[in-house]
Amino acid sequence: AEIIKAWRSIYTTSSSDDDKTSSQFWAAYDPIATSIWTMVYDEADSNESLEETMDIVSNYMNQDGMKSIKHECFGVIHVLDSLEIEGLWLFRGPDPERMFGANEESSWYTWSRLGPEATDPVKEAVAKVLLPKYGKLKDKTIKGTKVF
Repeated sequence: AEIIKAWRSIYTTSSSDDDKTSSQFWAAYDPIATSIWTMVYDEADSNESLEETMDIVSNYMNQDGMKSIKHECFGVIHVLDSLEIEGLWLFRGPDPERMFGANEESSWYTWSRLGPEATDPVKEAVAKVLLPKYGKLKDKTIKGTKVF
């Protein structure tokens, strides 16, 4: 739980110095105690407006069961101008199973594990979501971000 708190704190107090922030994240990371996962919303084709898409993310994060796992995960979810939803999560333990049990809407997303070792490709993938350059993710403009 300490690693989760550390990542949340580093993210919420991060400066514009992405290299420093990234170094702080990786200094706190433990591949044995935690795991990193990406999430992609499976139903993006049916999203009709930015407001509706932001509501999907807000509703996801505000599910009752999420309170019970707050100290077990840290997540950042972006809504892109294409109305796609993509995020990155750090979980205590090897997988997001507790979230799946706490939030049925997790099944609306495809989950992929990064790592577990903090290789350069893993660090790059994490940085693209946590510290996006020019407000873009995969060449699409980020229209909104929610942090859990």
